[in-house]
Amino acid sequence: MFKKTTLENGLRVITAPMQGTNTVTVLVLCGTGSDHESREINGISHFLEHMFFKGTTNRPTPDAIKHELDGMGSISNAFTSHEMTGYHIKAAKTYLDQSLDLLADIYNNSLLPAEEIERERQVVVEEMHKDRDTPTLYIWWIWEQLLWGDQPAGWDVIGTEKVIRALTRDDFVNYFHHQYVAGNTAVVIAGNFDENNAIERVRHLFAGTRTAPPMRQKPAVREDQASPALHIEYKETDQTHIALGFRGYDAHHPRRMAAEVLAALLGGSWSARMWDRIREKLGLAYTVFSAHESYSNRGYLLTYAGVDHKNAERTIAAALEEYKNISIAPPSVEELKRVKDYIRGTTLIGLEQSNAVASFIGSEEMLTGRPQTVDEMFAKLDAVTAEDISAVARELFVPSRLNIALIGPFKDPAPFEEIIKKW
Repeated sequence: MFKKTTLENGLRVITAPMQGTNTVTVLVLCGTGSDHESREINGISHFLEHMFFKGTTNRPTPDAIKHELDGMGSISNAFTSHEMTGYHIKAAKTYLDQSLDLLADIYNNSLLPAEEIERERQVVVEEMHKDRDTPTLYIWWIWEQLLWGDQPAGWDVIGTEKVIRALTRDDFVNYFHHQYVAGNTAVVIAGNFDENNAIERVRHLFAGTRTAPPMRQKPAVREDQASPALHIEYKETDQTHIALGFRGYDAHHPRRMAAEVLAALLGGSWSARMWDRIREKLGLAYTVFSAHESYSNRGYLLTYAGVDHKNAERTIAAALEEYKNISIAPPSVEELKRVKDYIRGTTLIGLEQSNAVASFIGSEEMLTGRPQTVDEMFAKLDAVTAEDISAVARELFVPSRLNIALIGPFKDPAPFEEIIKKW
């Protein structure tokens, strides 16, 4: 269970007390990310996230911040996505007040020193190079570019090296002041703590957060695919990395849960169809899975596999056959029960940790404005029928809306285009 409190300045506080843990997690979320950027500042949301740890009015140096975090014995980090940026600390319950104080400080009082911006540019560029050199990460960049092309939904969250090197301190200050505002902020606290005291502490620490509405809004997403799409990123890799699938549902869609059950049935566990077919029966891949991902205004369902180059065509053909099979016939009663029990069990195991609870609640708040309890989620899960699964499969798995992204040493697309034609 959780409690959502909206403060006078519009900031949301979501509290989720937990029994049987000695930790507490504080997650501060801002509803801004790369979807809110223009081409000229693409990557600023992520770069700004880095700068929050470079000094504040109360903790003027990076050392002051990182030494304090280490002194709490905490696990701390930050992240940026298309639609949100988050800062979190997980620590012993005795450090709740200090965690809140530190996060409120970096959120409201970051100095954004020019010399630190210059120093951090290369760090961000190296992070970009690291991701590009890691095919299991880079394949997701390519996949979203393939789906949404030249619009914020298809741009890399990290931006481009040209823009990263050109951003000025004024760019950061303007973005910070216009996006990091109270109405665009949620503070999530999960773990062992006193709920009333925590809410009052947030009210005090975030009282000075700016209250103007955020200036930058995310644009509508253009969804204009009319034929299958294929992108091959040539790279001399040891494996071919494959992402293939279809556009899915956004976070508000009434069939979102059915799509998530469908993805789990296809590739969420050892018993899933893609795993059983591609790994167990054909022996083609070590890693193979399927997932349905929802943003507030778009979604996708895909299957990923890493295989030997000579097995790429065979793997794609097998995956496409599994997509077709589930579109033709609904799952059995036994299979549907098994996948639901799997989702239910892994969800409960994950939510034993305070940081997972904070993420579960906070992410949904930022996507939909209405986080759900575990019981509400399970009620939606229980309501999914075999016919729902088939209906979603028939709606999504349409040949003209197929997308395949590859990383590997391939210069000739013809063999892959032929597979698409036959499907």
